[in-house]
Amino acid sequence: LQMPTLACRLCMFVTIFAASTALLCIAWIQAPESAGAAPKPRSLPRTIEDLKGVAIFLGSYRDEHFVYTVFLFSFAYLFKQAFAIPGSFFMNLLAGALFGRWLGAALVCPLTAAGASLCYCLSAKLARPFVERCFKKRIRVLRDTVHDNEHRLFYFLLCARFFPFTPHWLLNICSPFIDIRLGQFALSVLIGLAPYNILCVHAGGTLAQLRMMSDVIDVTVLLQLVAVAAIMAGMGVWSKKRNRETPSIVH
Repeated sequence: LQMPTLACRLCMFVTIFAASTALLCIAWIQAPESAGAAPKPRSLPRTIEDLKGVAIFLGSYRDEHFVYTVFLFSFAYLFKQAFAIPGSFFMNLLAGALFGRWLGAALVCPLTAAGASLCYCLSAKLARPFVERCFKKRIRVLRDTVHDNEHRLFYFLLCARFFPFTPHWLLNICSPFIDIRLGQFALSVLIGLAPYNILCVHAGGTLAQLRMMSDVIDVTVLLQLVAVAAIMAGMGVWSKKRNRETPSIVH
């Protein structure tokens, strides 16, 4: 009895993914012509050197078609986030190279939250059987953890987002099934990933000087992010202790 439902969900997901991919390709191919732009890159960037080539092309293209460049970047960012595709690091660097540090950060942070929310909704509507089958044990652990931190759930979510080693793609996919509301989820992504996003965007402002990932995220930066996560965890513990010490009022 479940097979038609599973097949239908899979068919809908594949259709949405294929349509989104086609629209992104059309947006790239049908971009307005630019006389002064560098040659279009033929592949997606896999290294910082590849990213520099994309930044050179889009940088010259941006000077003539700024609005379309913002649209194309936003479309690609939302596509990547919605389907849990790796690449936030490179996209954040590209934002800094194209739009500058502050405008790039102002663009990337809400795009991260919006894209993660799309991923949340896709997972909630179409992926439940697959997620529960593939990540059964992890969902059980996450659900128990969320219930244990129910009194300080937002602090817990922020802590998870600040922590540099959190598998954010997994948290995005599993959140609908571990009793996390969409509003809390989106706000925690917006705030919790802001330090990482801003750090990468600012590094993108000096993309020409970068040689490897460690030029952006080194041990010092990782320790700083861990420290922020620890502070948020401490605030959650303090909140729990304060709630326990507050005398209950009987009506």
